[in-house]
Amino acid sequence: MLLNALASLMRAVGSDDEIILVDNGSTDASVKQVRAAYPAVLIIENGCNSGFARACNQGLAAARGHFVLFLNNDAFLPPDALDRFAEDFASFPKAALIGGQLVGEDGVPQRSAGVAPTFLSELGLVRRRQPDVSSSPQPVEVETLVGACMAFRRALADTAGRLDEDFFFYFEETEWCVRLRRQGWQVLIDSRVRVTHLKGASTRAIRRDAQVEMFRSRLLYYWKTMPPILAIPLSVWRVLRLLMNTVSYLLMGALTLGLLGKVRTKLMVYLTQLTWLLIGCPASWGLPDKCPRQS
Repeated sequence: MLLNALASLMRAVGSDDEIILVDNGSTDASVKQVRAAYPAVLIIENGCNSGFARACNQGLAAARGHFVLFLNNDAFLPPDALDRFAEDFASFPKAALIGGQLVGEDGVPQRSAGVAPTFLSELGLVRRRQPDVSSSPQPVEVETLVGACMAFRRALADTAGRLDEDFFFYFEETEWCVRLRRQGWQVLIDSRVRVTHLKGASTRAIRRDAQVEMFRSRLLYYWKTMPPILAIPLSVWRVLRLLMNTVSYLLMGALTLGLLGKVRTKLMVYLTQLTWLLIGCPASWGLPDKCPRQS
């Protein structure tokens, strides 16, 4: 997957572009194969899983360009992507972040942008949906981006702040978009840049661990973006909702004698999250092979 992503990236870059690969402790031959196939790629090896935000910031610190693109290893760029993004930054001087339209291997558009979670929307009292921008002929302003493909101004990251490394995985790009927009910057999506995205390929095999990270990051997002008077009751509501979901799926599992795979899977996700909470929210839980600083 990584080699395929790099192959598509090579068709998009020019002679003055640089590619930086941050390896979060992979245990296969990824780094060795990249060095053999693409010797010009700068590789930063962490030896362990440092998290998405920290790894992106490491790559950013090593980059020299005026514009930087964060790209997941399960996302494949079209050849004109970087030129399109450069044109967009020139046309929209207040643009901080620009994303492309994510599509599946079948070409069907995926969710590429969204609305920032608020107190009322997280309580389920207000439904907020991002309008469909997948066929817009021009870049469109949005509230948040999906972090698989994000271009941004290097100078902006130095002055307005980089990705928050308190987030290990999930919600880091959402908080970044909220923070930048509160400072008066724009977040855009250019649907003309069609980025093929395998969507969750890296975490599919470790779903329960990933859902612990999701729960942790959601609570952290509340405290990063909301005053305590809102973050406290919202966090309590999330815990109560988890308890209710756990009890509901325990009952469904009992009534179906545990024969339904979907019910068993959901129940194990909720039980894992609940156990994580009950034992004090250890930082070591979640995605595997974390670097010592997160343990």
